[in-house]
Amino acid sequence: MLTDTHAHLFWDSFKEDLKEVLDRAKQAGISIIFNVGTDLDTSEESLNQLDTLSTHFKENEIVFYSTAGIHPHDAFKYDTPQKLEAAIQKLEAIYQKNPQKVIGIGECGLDFFFGLNPDWIPSTYSEDQLKDLQVKLFQSQIDLAKKLNLPLIIHVRDDRSKDPQNVECWTKALDMVSGYKGILHCYSGLEPTSQRATSNEFKDFLVSFAAPITYPKNDYLRQVAKDLPLNRICLETDSPFLPPQSNRGKRNEPQTVREIVQLIAQIKGISLEEVANQTTENVKKVFRLS
Repeated sequence: MLTDTHAHLFWDSFKEDLKEVLDRAKQAGISIIFNVGTDLDTSEESLNQLDTLSTHFKENEIVFYSTAGIHPHDAFKYDTPQKLEAAIQKLEAIYQKNPQKVIGIGECGLDFFFGLNPDWIPSTYSEDQLKDLQVKLFQSQIDLAKKLNLPLIIHVRDDRSKDPQNVECWTKALDMVSGYKGILHCYSGLEPTSQRATSNEFKDFLVSFAAPITYPKNDYLRQVAKDLPLNRICLETDSPFLPPQSNRGKRNEPQTVREIVQLIAQIKGISLEEVANQTTENVKKVFRLS
């Protein structure tokens, strides 16, 4: 029972061989995949794709769900209250199309690493203005999640290019979602962040490990996984992005979640089956899945 809580199966790189990708996921033991939207169009597409995904399998071989959210990279598109309100209404409309399958709000959050993607930074905005727009967009999605009683799938990334200990983005995001529920997607928090994120303040959040935990430089992530109780952990691939160390430079896909399970089992000195089953149960509890 493996669960990939974060994949983007609608991405163009899957269009030619999606059936084979899903067959490999089944063979790897995956039973649940979240198809995660990143903007209004892909949130709708991720839901519409579910029928196609499900018809490839017998009942319950792999169960697919979708989410609806707007990534912080798109915050500049909603720079007026009117635009932002219309976007949130659209997200809610996507949820209302199929409340049994749209099980979370996200991918949403904060991303202050502007130097990584200079092409999406409009020259008309300063970094401070972009941060402010991201906060407003994120808060609106938090409010929507609370209105609909849905968990959040949260993207957070600090800019550590100049200060390796920078925790500005994580601190702000945790302040905003304190006491709520969801997934801290592709976890990258440093020690101060981890101490807080794993405290009782965030008892209804799961810490999600993706393939960066397999990268040699990321000892700090392996330490978090070692210290964190298994009932606070979930797993993901972020496919087609972030392939594991064994497949660096290539497209990622859901089957590689098994490599993350194997590593966490090794770190904790327990069986792969225990990690797989418990992390799946964790997801079912937070997202109220049968």
